[in-house]
Order: sequence, then C-alpha cells, then structure tokens
Amino acid sequence: MHDKAAPHPNPPFLLKTSGWSGRFVSFVIGGLCVLGQAPLHIWPLALIGFALLFMRLQWASTADRAGRTGFGAAFWFALGYFGLGVFWIGEAFIARGPAFIPVMFPMVFGLAALLSIFWGIAGWALAKGRFTPGWAQLAFIAFFTIAEYLRGYLFGGFPWNMPGYIFPAGGAFSQGAALWTIYGQTVLVFGISAALASAVFSSKKIIPALAFLVALAGLYGFGSLRLSNAAITMQDDVTLRLVSVPFNQADRFENEKSNQIVEAFIAESLVQDEAGPNTTSLEEVTHIIWPEGAINGLAMENQGFLDYLGRNLAARLNGDLPVWIFNSLRHEQADPETNRQVEDYYNSSVAVTFNSQGIPFVSGFNDKKRLVPFGEFIPFGKWMERKNVPVISTSLMSISAAKNKTLTHYPGLPMGSPQICYEIIFPGLTPPPKDEVKPEFILNQSNDAWFGQSWGPEQHANIARYRAIEEGLPLIRAASNGVTAIIDPYGRILAQTNREVSSHIDSPLPKPLNFQLNSRVSIFVIFLLVLVLSLLCFLLGRPRNRLAII
Repeated sequence: MHDKAAPHPNPPFLLKTSGWSGRFVSFVIGGLCVLGQAPLHIWPLALIGFALLFMRLQWASTADRAGRTGFGAAFWFALGYFGLGVFWIGEAFIARGPAFIPVMFPMVFGLAALLSIFWGIAGWALAKGRFTPGWAQLAFIAFFTIAEYLRGYLFGGFPWNMPGYIFPAGGAFSQGAALWTIYGQTVLVFGISAALASAVFSSKKIIPALAFLVALAGLYGFGSLRLSNAAITMQDDVTLRLVSVPFNQADRFENEKSNQIVEAFIAESLVQDEAGPNTTSLEEVTHIIWPEGAINGLAMENQGFLDYLGRNLAARLNGDLPVWIFNSLRHEQADPETNRQVEDYYNSSVAVTFNSQGIPFVSGFNDKKRLVPFGEFIPFGKWMERKNVPVISTSLMSISAAKNKTLTHYPGLPMGSPQICYEIIFPGLTPPPKDEVKPEFILNQSNDAWFGQSWGPEQHANIARYRAIEEGLPLIRAASNGVTAIIDPYGRILAQTNREVSSHIDSPLPKPLNFQLNSRVSIFVIFLLVLVLSLLCFLLGRPRNRLAII
C-alpha cells in the first residue's frame, strides 16, 4: 500500500496521466484492448489493458484535481478503444459515395467521443472518490459496468464491443452469459482486470492473485462442464437454405449491378444439389433465407419480383414450394390502429409462400424497432428532411421504427424472434412469449457489406452469437458479406457459408434448450447489484484521513 498526498512527479510511463503524453498513453492502451475483440480475441491483452486503466485511475486519484485527471485518463483510453473498435463505420461513408467521405472522420470519431464520455464519467467518479484498497476495485467494477449500461440504453444505445465480448462466443469462457448475460460477463472482465492489477502492483499480492486465478478457472470450468453436456436435437420437417453472395455495397446504388446481385442470389438459391448422405436436394428445402441487402427497396410490394421468384421455383420443383424469407422495405399509408393517413416506411423481415403454380402470397412480416441513427433515420428527422439532409443507407429519408418488437410465426416454422441487422446487438431484445407460446429461434438478417473488408462482420457475428447463449435459442444468421451460419443455443456454429464465393448451406433447425433463465430479468438484477455496490463504495469505501492507492 502506498500513502500519497499527491502523485509522484515522475510516475511510471504506463501510469502517466498528465499532458498530451499521458493522453497518448491512454489512447494507445485503449486501442490495444480492441485486439481482445473479434476476430483476434487476444483476451489476455485486453485484461492487461483494463488492469492498466484501473491502475492509471488509481494514480489519477492522487492528483490535486483528481476528478478531472480521472475523467481524462478514462476518456482517452475509451477514445482509443471505441475509435479503433468502430473504425469500420467509415466503410459505410465510402460505399455511399464521394459526397459522404468528407464527413466520415468527424462522424466516426464523433461517435467514439460520445461513447467515451460514459467511461470518462466513470473514471471521474473513481478518481474523485479516492477509495480505499478493496473498495477501489469494487468501485471500478461498479462504475464502469454502469457506464456500459448507460452506453447501451441512452440516446438509442450502442452496446458494441462491450468488454465481455473478448471471450469468443461458443467457447467455454462465453457460457456464463447463459446465467448473467453479457453484462455479467462484463462485470467479470472488469473484476478480473482489477484483481490482475492488484496482484501485480499491490503489496498484498496473494489475495488478488488468488481471486484472479479462481475467477478465470471458475468461468472456464463452468463453461467446459456446460458444453460437455451440450446435446443438440433438430426440429422435424424443417430444412433451411441460407444463401450467401459476395458483393460490394457501392454496387447496390447502381441499378444494373444491383439487378445482377439479385440474379446471383436467385441462381444460388435454386442450385439443385445432388442427393446424398451429406447433401440436400432442393426438393427437401422448406425455407430459403436471404440476408438483408440482397435486394433493394419495396420488394414485398413488387409483384413482378415476387412473380419472378415463384416462376423460377415452379419451373424447378413439383409439389410444395419452399417459403422464401427475405428483407424488404414496407410502405404503410394508413395506421392500422387509428386508420389515420400516414406515410411510413419500415425495414421488415418478410415471408412469402407460393402455391404449386408459383403464385406468391406475403404470409408474414416483422418490422425493425431498433434503427441506426443517421443510417436509417435522422434524429429530428422531419425537420432534417425539410432541409434535404441525406441518410447513408437508403434512398428514402427516414425509416419508421416498429412500435413494439414482436414474435412472429412464419409458415412452416415454430414461433421465432426476427431481429434485423444491428437489433441483434441489444441484449434482452427477444420479446417474452406470445399467448404463452415461447420463441424457439432467433432470425438475424443483416447487411454486413456496409463494413467492407474490416473486422466489423466478425465483431457483429460474435455479438450475435452471444444472444443465442443468453436466450438458449438457436440463431439463424443470414448476413451479406458477413457470417451466414446456423448457430446452436450454446453459440457454436454448426454450419457456415463460404463468404468468398456464392454459396449456400442446407441445414435443419436446432431445437431450443429446455430451460433458460429470463435474460431481461438477469440484466435488471445485475444492474441493481452494481448500483447498490456503487452506493456502498461511496458510503463505506472512502478514507477518513488519508489517501490510499492499492
């Protein structure tokens, strides 16, 4: 333990928090922590980085202006972490065209700065509180977890790359999310990091070292035990065909190239595989699933397009034709509840059935609730539309959000939870049972072509797989230029397309787990626990007559 009234004039380089050199150190350490996220998952490096963040904030607590110093240390750390973690957003501006490129850097780093403010406030509270040993570690866990809750819910929320995601989904370390969701995983990451810092820097090393080892071993042991009993069974009479076609998002804005992409999806959907022990013929396929981005515009209202799909299916098959599930904009001119005139567009997952002659019927749809700010809608959109401010992802102005996220019963499938594109990053979005009928799968249709060749698709897929673990539900994921796969309720990939060429997979649908905790309840309970913990830290953890670090 070190008792200090002010920081040492020459702190260790990694703990330096003052001046631009201190900001630079914070930024670099935070940026290196991103290597713990997908696709690299160098999670020990991330734990070391978060441990250094804790130590730097402890050092900041010895400064005369502790709160301001702590805010800066955490803010610049987070700016490196979020700035490098979401740099793929710039790919969307490049794909949209030259007119959008000038605003790429201010938008990307503006978003990173906004996200970093939450961590900056947590760092301010930790340094300002000047907590005693033991309580400082608990305060670090509580304050930064609360910051992650706020980041995930305020202003629409953007819970991308939470620290808990450093453990690859489907592996042993990820299985704890089935009990405490990704927020509990994040609590553990902060806790393990604080224990690591104390084990290295504290004069009393034994207890934190044991806590560090026990936490890692316990998390791995629980996950290994859970996976050792992970038997998967499949739904009867359901064979899914997931279709993948690589394309550049920029081509989506040219009519001829866009039509060629649609033709490629149709051709791959209708491939007649030879029947065999490890293959499935088209006759056996019950559902063909396309990702978001496969087709532009109001496809569900384009009768010519739907007829074309039906004719192609009927020409190749006799008897029952598969259900076609794709993504489309949906136009609504009258509110179904009030019957008043509106002019709304929705981003929808759509199921189309065909009779034996190929005549199409729209048999179900599910609208997107969580929309991308400045992508699918503009805050204060109506006013901005009058000012002719363009959005990135669509030629329309603003898309409307669904009033509620609902379950959907598509023909031939059990009750499911469609979650379009980035909806899947929100824990607890899967709605509760409808009429006491529980959901049995999650459907995630996404357009990851916006991410280009960055790490974005791998990060998105890892995040999505955690939803399967949390909900105990299999995940059907169709992602343009991303990970298109069948994922079991443990987050493991059972089958996956080849992202480099046009390809498809035919697979049965796994069944859900027989028992799973309610993820929404778990999220709420963890929030209450860290809130109570933070209050206890302020009440019991502050020194009366001296300042202590570690």
